[in-house]
Amino acid sequence: TKTLFLFGDSQAAMWLPTLNIVGKALQWKVVFVAKIGCGPWINLPHEGTSACNEWVHGEIALANQLKPQVVVPEGLTVATLSNNQYPTTLQFEGSIQSMVMALAPSHAKVLFFQEIPQFYSNLTSATPESCLTVHTSSIENCELTVKEIKTLGTAVGIAAIAADDHLDTVPIRELFCGRVRCDVFVNSHGESHLVYQDWAHMNATYAAWIGRATAQLLAKFLPG
Repeated sequence: TKTLFLFGDSQAAMWLPTLNIVGKALQWKVVFVAKIGCGPWINLPHEGTSACNEWVHGEIALANQLKPQVVVPEGLTVATLSNNQYPTTLQFEGSIQSMVMALAPSHAKVLFFQEIPQFYSNLTSATPESCLTVHTSSIENCELTVKEIKTLGTAVGIAAIAADDHLDTVPIRELFCGRVRCDVFVNSHGESHLVYQDWAHMNATYAAWIGRATAQLLAKFLPG
């Protein structure tokens, strides 16, 4: 009887194994729509803006038609502008605010997820696998401390809009980092889980493994 609408780009797809388990545990239907490379933000200037905007407006129209109880927009914008610069925080904030306003007819609660750690944002050709190949005897060289993780413009924009509009942000970072370090592998009950698929996405097996923990975390933010 309750629906969560997940939409965005590959970052949204990344969370599908997790939310599949969350939906079963909490008895919520999960509706998923995404297009790779097209974050859920409106009018954000990047390559393919026109096509992405058309797609995002279609996703939002579907959400407004379905009227889910919760909408989770997920996206990562790494494309640069024509002058080889990233969109500014103000541009992100404007795009996110436009998206939130466009979702108003759905009467859904808009819920943001805190961004996952971006280990390789400055080395887009690197992956956890390639790093571990180089550092075969010292996994710590492929990890970062919490202080070393840079905050992406999307995260800054989301935090600002969430504060302005009194929207909740789920603190999923605790599923990736301890107090000091963000791990590449997580050990539990004799098993070792590789956290990342590539520089910007978690491993699908890990995404499913954290499903029950995410359900406990997310239950605090779901209506009813």
